[in-house]
Amino acid sequence: MSEAIAELASFFDAAEPDAETFEKYADRAYVSARARERFAELLGEYAARGNLGEAGALKAGMGQLIMGRFQQALGWFERAGDNKLRHYYAARAASGLRRYAETLDAYQKAAARGWDRFEADMLIAETHLQMGDEAKAEKVIESHRRDGADRGEWYYACGLLAEKRDERDAAIELYQKALTLNPDHEPAMFRCAWLYDLRGDDHEAIALYMRLAAQPRAHVNALMNLAVVHEDYGDFDEAISCLRRVLAAYPNHTRARLFLKDVESSREMVIDDTVEKQVETRNRLLETPISEFELSVRARNCLKKMNIQTLGDLLKLSEDELLSYKNFGETSLLEITALLKKRNLSLGQKPEEIDASVLLEPPPQPKVPVPPGTEAVLAKPVSELELSVRARRCLQRLNIERLGELIQHTESDLLSTRNFGVTSLNEIKVRLADFGLALAPKT
Repeated sequence: MSEAIAELASFFDAAEPDAETFEKYADRAYVSARARERFAELLGEYAARGNLGEAGALKAGMGQLIMGRFQQALGWFERAGDNKLRHYYAARAASGLRRYAETLDAYQKAAARGWDRFEADMLIAETHLQMGDEAKAEKVIESHRRDGADRGEWYYACGLLAEKRDERDAAIELYQKALTLNPDHEPAMFRCAWLYDLRGDDHEAIALYMRLAAQPRAHVNALMNLAVVHEDYGDFDEAISCLRRVLAAYPNHTRARLFLKDVESSREMVIDDTVEKQVETRNRLLETPISEFELSVRARNCLKKMNIQTLGDLLKLSEDELLSYKNFGETSLLEITALLKKRNLSLGQKPEEIDASVLLEPPPQPKVPVPPGTEAVLAKPVSELELSVRARRCLQRLNIERLGELIQHTESDLLSTRNFGVTSLNEIKVRLADFGLALAPKT
């Protein structure tokens, strides 16, 4: 790791970098938080030299772009030479600032000065879609139908167009085709993972998110979404790891910082809540009257004479202590040990040794009458509500698959679910209202 950090200096010492050099050092700058800090230090030292010339300005601009400082990058690119590298990376910086007209102009200039025309046109099509102009995007994409048939970038652009038209299944197929031709196409990987996530195909989404997370410059939104998935499955340490990676690269990422606090709190709350519930359940189990168990008359009478009234009283005794009592024989002992074994219990067992987690029962759900004339609507899957990732996963945790199941729950039911907040509640209420439905009234 220290060698990789030391090599960062060679980016500024070498001659004018090319595209391959940019990608290599961008990866190296993000292998760790320390690498990013060191690259930032080197960039500051390089920019402070002064009189860098056009080649030096290009290098400084590329360095700023690696750091995600788009405005500063554009400032340096203005002082760089009029060549394909300057315009291509200026386009990427402008795109990061959502200055799409400027982005289009820069990509056109990059292609005119020697950048691969096909690649530039696919990026131009993507920019048109970002501007909401499907017709122009489609025209550019179609102009490359023949030479794009065996290139992942073309299928990715087609996928973006399909997604813009809300043809999600078609978009997934196109993104998968792009990944078949180019397995390392990260934008296609992310869009495909996100669509799988929306559709509820967790296995496919997680697999792609994990591939993205393995990259040195992991897609920030991929890490954020993967953190949501990990949190919803109770993998809090994994979620925290994803969020810390985001903050290592972008220390001022407000959403990641707030989410990290939320996950850390959830981890502690879940641990405390689980322990408390297990203690309550175990105590309830120990207080169960012996009369509720199916025992023979002889065994029951013996226990009654021994003043053993609850299961807790029984577990305090050993086999020898029971056998030492008058009229208590091997048959009664075998009967009792068999009964306890069915419940994973044994004589002489200490209360703290009882695993009550498997005995926790979900609270009963209220039932509300079905609104007349809404049977077809109630049969619709909750995916049609098009909820956010967090809201959708909370419903999955409650095993709610249909609208009819959702309206059986009250606001309190949903809010009592882990990670389910007021924002998600309001989102669901608004979506249900679109279908003429509402949550169950408070009882």
